[in-house]
Amino acid sequence: MANYMYEGIDERGARQKGIISASGRIEAAAKLREKLLTVVALHKESWLERCWARRPGRGYGQLRLDFCRHMYIMLGAGVPVLEAVRIFAGDAKSARKNSMERLRQHLADGYSLSESMQLLENEFSRIMVVMVQGGEMSGNLPDVFEKMYLLLKKRQENMQKLELAMTYPCLLCLAGSAIVVLLLHQVLPVFAEVFAGFGAELPQITRLLLTISEHIAYLAFAAVTGMVLIVLLCLAGKRVRWLGMKLGRLAISLPVWGKLKQRSEQALFLSVLALMVHSGIRLHYGIGIARNISRNMYWQFSCDSMSAQLEQGYSLGVCMEKSGMFPASVLSMIKAGEQSGELAKMLEYAGEACQGEAELFLERVQVLAEPLIIMLLGAAAGFIVLSTVLPILDLMCVM
Repeated sequence: MANYMYEGIDERGARQKGIISASGRIEAAAKLREKLLTVVALHKESWLERCWARRPGRGYGQLRLDFCRHMYIMLGAGVPVLEAVRIFAGDAKSARKNSMERLRQHLADGYSLSESMQLLENEFSRIMVVMVQGGEMSGNLPDVFEKMYLLLKKRQENMQKLELAMTYPCLLCLAGSAIVVLLLHQVLPVFAEVFAGFGAELPQITRLLLTISEHIAYLAFAAVTGMVLIVLLCLAGKRVRWLGMKLGRLAISLPVWGKLKQRSEQALFLSVLALMVHSGIRLHYGIGIARNISRNMYWQFSCDSMSAQLEQGYSLGVCMEKSGMFPASVLSMIKAGEQSGELAKMLEYAGEACQGEAELFLERVQVLAEPLIIMLLGAAAGFIVLSTVLPILDLMCVM
């Protein structure tokens, strides 16, 4: 069986694109005609198109967000689950239509919604499957989908804010680095040859800059080698547990990025745990599921420790306090929620508080990053200009 990419016109006159599996081109065209599609284009999927379609992060986040929004609206309006999925599959984009059709088929075969989502593997995360299963057991499936939609939406907005906050400073760094390398490699050696022709001795700062320019290739090679080693170390950390824990602890201990990462992890963990408690899922099981949100192995180890301590009879507030991963304000809210019986609400409030701190910190980073990088680039440019101006002044004094 091979995959064929097609483009066709349905009976309503709308264009549709997608992928269909068939043993040959003739069979693929026959399957499309059975779907009442007039084929406009049909070709076998190439290896490049297949790799691009299977690239990491290929739109699952947007699919999950759209699915949760659609389901909580439809189920809240009283539409049956199978009908709601059928409507979503009909309106889905061509790249996701086949997956949603498989979801609808699993439901039609008698599987529950959580079981059908689990059969689709990558399209829906394990946390979504568990939350839907809890919603089915408790009977509040529309509320579960609404809370998941709000959680996923907030996470997507935070990722977009982080990308926007780092895009402009990164572009400034790349442009400034290119200009500095050009000055060191092309302009400064010409000045050195001119000054050497007059027999003038170069100042110490200029000689230092010339030394750097002569070894610029080695410095670039060392920088690239260091980046490759860091990537290899991170890949090894995913396979070796003790190394992953060391790297994870180092990541959340970094001055700026570590604090932002830790607050984001805390907010997401608390929000997901609140959603699970609200759905009637047991705490230790909910922590075991919520740990999978994070890719930080040290954070996952802390969650495993909290889950084990809960099974031993400790309260959630005590377990979180022993982990050392949460601030005192969050711990006090959790303990108050346990005493008052409103743990789900307190977990939600604590998650919102951590999220507010993360957003405030991100705004500060966004405001301060640009002028800081401009100052660093200005200092580097000033150092180079000073290194070229001083020999000129010395030469004028000699003449």
